[in-house]
Amino acid sequence: MDKNLDTATFAVSLIFKAVIIAAQYSGRIRKRSLKRLAAMDIDEKDKENLFLKDNVYQLESQLSILQKRVKKQQKKPRYTLRERLFILWHIEAFGIARRKVTEHLGVSRSTLYRWLHQIDDTSHTRIPANKTPLHIAIMIWEITKANIDWGRFRIANQLALLNVSISASTVRSILQRPVPDKTPASTTKKNDNENEEARAIPAWYPNHVWSIDTTELFCWGLWPIHVCVVIDHFSRKVMSVAPLEGRNAGWINNAAESAINKHGAPKHIISDQAKVFVGDVFAELLDNHHIKQRLGAVGKHGSICVTERVINTLKYEWLKRIAIIKDFDHLSKLCDEFEDWYNTWRPHMTLDGLRPDDVYYGRRPEKPQRDAKQVPNNIEQHRFKETRVTGYRLKKVA
Repeated sequence: MDKNLDTATFAVSLIFKAVIIAAQYSGRIRKRSLKRLAAMDIDEKDKENLFLKDNVYQLESQLSILQKRVKKQQKKPRYTLRERLFILWHIEAFGIARRKVTEHLGVSRSTLYRWLHQIDDTSHTRIPANKTPLHIAIMIWEITKANIDWGRFRIANQLALLNVSISASTVRSILQRPVPDKTPASTTKKNDNENEEARAIPAWYPNHVWSIDTTELFCWGLWPIHVCVVIDHFSRKVMSVAPLEGRNAGWINNAAESAINKHGAPKHIISDQAKVFVGDVFAELLDNHHIKQRLGAVGKHGSICVTERVINTLKYEWLKRIAIIKDFDHLSKLCDEFEDWYNTWRPHMTLDGLRPDDVYYGRRPEKPQRDAKQVPNNIEQHRFKETRVTGYRLKKVA
């Protein structure tokens, strides 16, 4: 690829030099012809007609250049390769002084000198310094196909976790182009709603504030099964996502107590005002672990919507890829895989692209440098077979 670019660059440089030399030779021939014409013993009217024809030809050439300049309607117009060749030919053929180029042709002297410098600079490749490499574009398409629900910001955050610096706008531009032909050899801006949510429920450290809620799913599309979801507000880590054999306080207490035994007790827990959360059984569990309960206001943004967002992710990014939930054990397995994927593989928008476990355990990776445009060799991939979702992360150093 690089050899082909160098060859093309060298060929363009030779074409420019050939045009300039030909224009200089044509200009010398023109001057000699006009001098000989002036010395010839012919009618003065014929001489005048020939001189006027030459002057008209020069003015027509100058006018065509100025017309192209006006049609561009830009403060700093971009000239095509053909237009540059024509301008350089006109300057050399008619002997226009470089200090008068702007006056005659509307081209700034700095632009003219830059063109001439590029002719002599054989190393100039005409490739933008910020052009995204092909293997990065292939990687972006690979992540997009593996996670069709992801937007440009989440894809950019995923690449940042892989130590590749790509902006969300670049991801959008790449996805708007055709898919690259070659296949890989080997394997932010925050949302305003989430900012409001963070202000509504402040959490300053892990296990400071939890929230709990339940949702309803259907086994074989007919029989309802309730699922309890518990998350940590500081890190957005899913502390527990467990199917319930029934939506009563006893089963919810079992799910909450399992999360407390595994991760420790929070200082506060937020729930809605359902009967199972305001009853004596759930209150007894909170008293035993010295947890203060906060009830979310009905219809208030930021009260319980953090958990609802996780539930939406569970339903629409994870379980919707499953044709049918077969039974209780099948749903338990899917929930365990969701907890692993959500906490350790999936970049989170509220966390500036970090994963919940990175924040919860204080393992925040360093942000990639702006010039990090290479795909690392130590990328670990994990494909969840049933949901057909692929996770990406850097391999842990032993």
